Amino acid sequence: MVVKNVISVIDGAAGSCGKAKLVGEIATDKTIPLNAAITHCMPNAGHTFVDEKGNAIVFRNIPVSAINPNTELFIGPGSAIDMEVFMEEYAKVEPLLGDRKIYVHEMVPLIEERHKEYERRTITSGSTFKGCGAVTQEKVIRKPELQFFKGYKNALVCSNEEWMDRLYSHLDNPNGYVVMEGAQGCDLDLNHSGNYPYVTSRNVSTAQLLADSGISAERLLETLMVIRPFPIRISDITRDGRFISSGSYGTGDRLMWTQLNLSSMYGSYPFKGDVECYPYDLEPRRIKKLMVHCPEVYLKQLFGMGYRLKKIEEITLLEALELERLVYKSRGFSEYESRIIELPMISSEYPPNTIIDQSEQTSVTKMERKLYDLDIQKLKNNCRINTPYALYLNFYQHLDLSYEHKCGNFEDYYFNRYVRNYFDWLESETNRDICALGTGAKNREYILKKEFIRR
Repeated sequence: MVVKNVISVIDGAAGSCGKAKLVGEIATDKTIPLNAAITHCMPNAGHTFVDEKGNAIVFRNIPVSAINPNTELFIGPGSAIDMEVFMEEYAKVEPLLGDRKIYVHEMVPLIEERHKEYERRTITSGSTFKGCGAVTQEKVIRKPELQFFKGYKNALVCSNEEWMDRLYSHLDNPNGYVVMEGAQGCDLDLNHSGNYPYVTSRNVSTAQLLADSGISAERLLETLMVIRPFPIRISDITRDGRFISSGSYGTGDRLMWTQLNLSSMYGSYPFKGDVECYPYDLEPRRIKKLMVHCPEVYLKQLFGMGYRLKKIEEITLLEALELERLVYKSRGFSEYESRIIELPMISSEYPPNTIIDQSEQTSVTKMERKLYDLDIQKLKNNCRINTPYALYLNFYQHLDLSYEHKCGNFEDYYFNRYVRNYFDWLESETNRDICALGTGAKNREYILKKEFIRR
């Protein structure tokens, strides 16, 4: 009888939904015996685990499940390693490893500087230019110059036969689980995202994780799909100030972080024209001052490469609010008092006109992410392809900021009609249950609705 004990954790949007958060919650749950973990990651993405004390570790190639001292760790042949990045990651993760080995498949290629340079010259759609697509291309065409991982400290190279024997000792064990930690997001899938050429260099699905791991689909117990209410894409501006379009998000409207900041604070949903409901003052001298003090990279982000031609009188209220936010952000403020708009008080602990900025940067490029409304058809397609057991709705605080950092059980909380309707809509459209609401970056900051593991 085939043992079904494989758990796949994948991102149901365009990345950065919080796969590492969910993996961490599984790995630290003492009721879940997690015997092995596999990644097929590349250095073009970071997976951030934040413990209960707020300490963050960014994983690139090593499984996040390294936080569980009893889990055996595998880096699969769908990975690619940049040795400089890997050594830096290893140094940070080494205290968690102890004397454990990391088993690296012999077919993991090495990314060299020439791969990154090739991408910088060639790719004109969105990319982190980490060499992942270029090294994959060389592996596919069997280029003789391609080098493979040779080992580093306790990261040992396994032949394919050794890999299978060691991995299947866990797959054949009915008393424990094996987790496949996905990379990237379904809406970056090379073939099925509908976003080509604004995609990653491979397919993103549970089926691909199984194939790369050498695991039969018969072994799969379940897929857990992590999503967020408002998906993101990487910035159109590179770190050196160049403009390279990273694409849109299907039919989802482009949103500004100001819209999310205000709607989540006041219990509404972001929509076009939503900021005009508040009294405001677009005094030209104030707007001009914001333009002068806003860093160039943010001006390009907001107005495009022709930002110098933008006339003060043409700036909308929403753009002005974004300018104000970006100026404060450049100075290190995530909470500030708006001088443009008049807002109701959130609570007595905040001064009038307070705005709490929830904007994000990517783990790798450190550039601000673009924000979109959810395209439900894209999510439905991703559910068709992957048939998740449940949806983990992370970043729930983006729908209602008052729930940030909350934890416990779903039935212990009251949710207003707007949020309940959202839950019902999401579950009915996808025909999938929500298993939990992620309410913050830290481990255990979630509200449980349904057990993670199919028992």
